[in-house]
Amino acid sequence: MRATLAVMLVAVVGLGLSIGCQKEPEKAPAPQAAAPPPPPPPKPAAPIDAAADSIRRTKMVAPTDGLSLADRMAKRKADEKKLADENAAAENKRLLAYDKTKLPIHQQVFASIKKFREAYGKAKNKSDVEKIRNGQQKAIDAAAKKIKTIDPKGGNSNVTTDYDVMLDALSNGFPDALAASFDGDKTALDGQNAELDKRTKKIEGWLAEVKASKK
Repeated sequence: MRATLAVMLVAVVGLGLSIGCQKEPEKAPAPQAAAPPPPPPPKPAAPIDAAADSIRRTKMVAPTDGLSLADRMAKRKADEKKLADENAAAENKRLLAYDKTKLPIHQQVFASIKKFREAYGKAKNKSDVEKIRNGQQKAIDAAAKKIKTIDPKGGNSNVTTDYDVMLDALSNGFPDALAASFDGDKTALDGQNAELDKRTKKIEGWLAEVKASKK
């Protein structure tokens, strides 16, 4: 009897161990997502009408003036010159009107410049040149300040720049060149005289035009 129970107990225990050792079945893998469909093939480009495209790009309105290309270019240059002349005339008129209101000061400054230049004509040697330069430097500086009263802002007078250049020359370049001439080198002096003569002629002509102009 005991032997029978023992056999049964062993069988029951073995059955339980067998059941407990069985693994839980693995889950089936999730199905993969379907791949996206391929993009549709590109549409073929519309054919280009080369002749029509060329006409569209090069089409120009034909001139109706009856002139050749050379004639039209000549006419354009003439029109441009006419406009430039008109602008120059208008500017000249504006400058004349402005300098007319400053004529007495113009005459004073220009008279001083001529006097400064003439003074160097008395020099007999290099020492005389330095004495003359030093003796009239204050007067030259005063004349330079007077120029500012003619055209304080600039761009309204036709000859104030010439005044400035001449006064600077009479303070520096001209006496240096004159001194060098006593050593036998007159090249620099000739250049200084040519420049001063040119500006003197311009100023004389301009002031005469200003004096004759109407308000």
